[in-house]
Amino acid sequence: MRWFLLTLGLLAVPALAQTPPPPAGQTATQDALKLGVQLYALGRYEAALEALERAAKEKPQDPDVLYWLARAQLKVGLLNPALENAKGLVARNPRYIGGYMVLAEAYIALYRASEDREKARAYLDQALSVLRDGERVNPRYAPLFAQRGLVYALLGQMDRAEEAFRRALSLEDTPEVRVAMAELYLAAGRLDEALGQYARALQLAPKDSGVRLRYASALLLKGRAEEAARVLEEGHKLKPLDAEGWYTLGQAYVLLGRMREAGVALENAIALAPLRFPAAYYYLGQVYLALGDAQKAKSRLTVAVRLEPKRPEYRYQLCLANERLGDKEGARYQCQEAVKLKPGYKEAEEVLRRL
Repeated sequence: MRWFLLTLGLLAVPALAQTPPPPAGQTATQDALKLGVQLYALGRYEAALEALERAAKEKPQDPDVLYWLARAQLKVGLLNPALENAKGLVARNPRYIGGYMVLAEAYIALYRASEDREKARAYLDQALSVLRDGERVNPRYAPLFAQRGLVYALLGQMDRAEEAFRRALSLEDTPEVRVAMAELYLAAGRLDEALGQYARALQLAPKDSGVRLRYASALLLKGRAEEAARVLEEGHKLKPLDAEGWYTLGQAYVLLGRMREAGVALENAIALAPLRFPAAYYYLGQVYLALGDAQKAKSRLTVAVRLEPKRPEYRYQLCLANERLGDKEGARYQCQEAVKLKPGYKEAEEVLRRL
């Protein structure tokens, strides 16, 4: 459940809470606002904050400026200033729906930042109250219901979360809400329904590599490796895969027994992100053992063990690589370590007996 909430929070809140950027203008304030919004969209939050602070000094009552200023403050961890700006935005502009959205987002951020999540649930109650006020302003604003679904998910009220997400989809069918629904279903063990939501999200946003990756990962959970590989291969034609995409594609190829292709994909993953996926080195070790290259297997498995020394399966595979290279002492040591980490590890014990 914790994994689900973290994933849903990181994925859903930024997309669901946004209103369309205000139109570009010719004044200095509008130029600073436009620049801030553009920098925010690029993920350059510190620079966006600087531009938006400048815009706020020039026009402190502009609701669009205050909205984006609060959002940028949330991104850089200035939670209390963001909260105060959002409260002021709602108080001075009660018909501006973005104010309610960013104020609810501020309460969610305070909840996430709290060490005592039980006491911090009050922040989520406040977020719900704000969203109810926002609904009175615009009862057909889809992102509001999506945000409400997120809050209910954080509260563990999955039925209410699903209801809110469905309401959002009835108003506007977006890939962000479809993905949020899929994450909700995954948390509930409803994998088939999650796959349906991911598939629809991908139809809506075929160039979104994040959607493709999540859909492919869910397909792997279902044991549909061939479909997972196809989803990622098609995505690579539209936009080159990132490290996680190559890593996931490599796993799919391993499951399909396409070892040479798995090797290429996993090597691409570690080339792009050498330390992000320790398991990529483990899978590469298996790939090279299957291809008969024990030296390469040992090289990759050695890295896997260094990165995660307490994984018995890594030690066992390195034991096998050493054994194939004729390094009995190295093989014995790794299998002994595997057994220490996992008493009764039959495969490792069998190797030790023959050594």
